[in-house]
Amino acid sequence: MLLTSADKLVDEYKVIKVTGKILYKNSGKVMSTGDVFNSNVPLKFSSDNSRAAVISKSKGRFVLAPPSKSQKTNLVPAVNNISSRSGGIVNELDLKNHFSGNYLILDRLELPINEKSFPQDKKHFFFLSYQYRGEKIAKKLASDGNKVILDKNDIFSIDGKSIAPFNTEMVLFYRDASSKENVMISKFNPIFPDNESLKKEIEVILNEYSEKTEEKKFNEIKGYLTEFYGKPYDDNLNEWLEQFSSSK
Repeated sequence: MLLTSADKLVDEYKVIKVTGKILYKNSGKVMSTGDVFNSNVPLKFSSDNSRAAVISKSKGRFVLAPPSKSQKTNLVPAVNNISSRSGGIVNELDLKNHFSGNYLILDRLELPINEKSFPQDKKHFFFLSYQYRGEKIAKKLASDGNKVILDKNDIFSIDGKSIAPFNTEMVLFYRDASSKENVMISKFNPIFPDNESLKKEIEVILNEYSEKTEEKKFNEIKGYLTEFYGKPYDDNLNEWLEQFSSSK
């Protein structure tokens, strides 16, 4: 969106992501990733749930929300202090706490789990259960040593055929085949974002924060993902970011 010289006197923000629909009133254009707008521009929110993640080099990251009657824009400081999912998994309580709420999975995640508490072999393994078109699906999770593997392609494969990934509540179980016992660990919502859209969003943050430290970039990306998708596992996020950087 073009900015006039008068507009330059007010704060400028770049759009990371929009949920719902936000329109520029003057042009009727729909706001989208990569747009630049100023804090004076009149906007129309299609619903009370419409919002956008935006960023400014000088002011930081904000959430653009529907304004009150006295406001043109409503910029709320974004979440920055994010607790970590990177702690070790030693017991069942750790597993319950780890697999909770909205859990972001970036393609393929390997999670180390204490092998004394939860051995993983042919007779001992984790599996997920979820509903698909009225049918209950059970997906055994692969393992590598003491690591359980959550792979988007494996999870969304039924009878050898791929299905489109979708967001739904899943239940994590631990199977002890020798005792024929299935232990329910927790219910959670795994989030599998569209890779191409996510790359564009992360690129906006990295471009605006090109002069920041690597730690600051990581924390901002993690905060953004947690607020707009789900809480990531640090190692999975680091691996995804390394692949993203190498592919540019």
